Amino acid sequence: MNPVALLAAAAAWSAPQTVSAPHTFAGPLYASSGLAAWNWQDGVGQHAPTGASQVRVTGGEVSAEQRAPDGLVAAQTYGNGGTLELANKELDNRGRRSRLTVTDGETRKTLATAFILFRPQLSVAPDGSAVVAWVELHGSRHVVRVATRSGTGPFSRPTALVARGQTTLVTTAISRRGDVLVACVRGRKVLVRLRRPGHSWRAPDVMSSARVRTTWQLAAGFDERARAVLVWRRHRFSSPGHPGVTALDEATAGPAATRWSTRQSLEADGARDPELGPAFPHGLVLSYIHGANSQADPRLRTSADNGRFGPAQDAAAPQGGVRSVSAVFDPSVGLVVGWVIPNPSGDGGGIGYAAAQAGGTFGPREQATPNEATFDMRLVREPAGVRAFWTARPEGTGPSIPVSQIHTVVRTAVRSE
Repeated sequence: MNPVALLAAAAAWSAPQTVSAPHTFAGPLYASSGLAAWNWQDGVGQHAPTGASQVRVTGGEVSAEQRAPDGLVAAQTYGNGGTLELANKELDNRGRRSRLTVTDGETRKTLATAFILFRPQLSVAPDGSAVVAWVELHGSRHVVRVATRSGTGPFSRPTALVARGQTTLVTTAISRRGDVLVACVRGRKVLVRLRRPGHSWRAPDVMSSARVRTTWQLAAGFDERARAVLVWRRHRFSSPGHPGVTALDEATAGPAATRWSTRQSLEADGARDPELGPAFPHGLVLSYIHGANSQADPRLRTSADNGRFGPAQDAAAPQGGVRSVSAVFDPSVGLVVGWVIPNPSGDGGGIGYAAAQAGGTFGPREQATPNEATFDMRLVREPAGVRAFWTARPEGTGPSIPVSQIHTVVRTAVRSE
């Protein structure tokens, strides 16, 4: 038996552990090492109770369910047990006034009270340094604002990075040494602004533009050497004589660079949902879905010293309905990627799968969750290995079950060798 097959044969996922109370709806999941957090809703309608919860993982043990800030939009751990949680809570029934807060332990700070569009973004460095970016509507202007902090100090007053035009998307990243990146889509252009440690914000760089109707997805990150990486997925809509295209591109800026690199084309078509994360020894791993929805696969690329991404690696054979792709690096195993595919019942739920890379090749597909209507799954790395968190309805779901009997819970399992 070859080494990859031996590794797959030895790997096993623990029995699922339910870590939340049942709710009508739960998710999306926000998970990082030692933490999982989620929003929930009981019942349906404008007056249905809502809230957010979290659990911590210490020494392989999952804590009891704890309260999290209502309106949760991001949560990340840092250092030795620190956690930053970003919440955007609506203050009226029309969604035109929200309060954006960031919570660190027992300390909560209000960053803005405004008409906030889209989902605010949070990035956190290992020492607790952080950046928050969001979009406010002021008349016909979409204003991109940002607040930062150094270490565990206070957050700065919000700064307007883009004050004119129509912005539809924003993303952030922060490096270990304190470099900050904010990228957004304004009109039909992808803009990015960088701030190096001890310097002011650089002028916006235009990374890509479109002449026809286009939507975008963004992912940003810094590697261990403070090299900035921006990935954008461009969905050009079809028009007479021109089929639609979903291309994936990237560019990098070295730790002392004054310009971004030329664009690297990663996928000419068929890409969606890019995510960036750390990879051994000091690069980044890019995970995304590739292919038509009926025949898609979870795909990964890792970056080299120059920030460019290498050849694509498919973690599994093409399959229908792939979603919720996430990847982590585990020193004892290598890259582990997880994803969800629908189950045969066709009710929208699915099964969580995973695959591990050994010797540059992904082993056989592993079933990480039971067939219990899994909707969202996230992988995180812990000292003991790789842990999966997911939302599911073990008691069933579908049109035949009344809303009052729908029970969505958060579950977890650990991959062991």
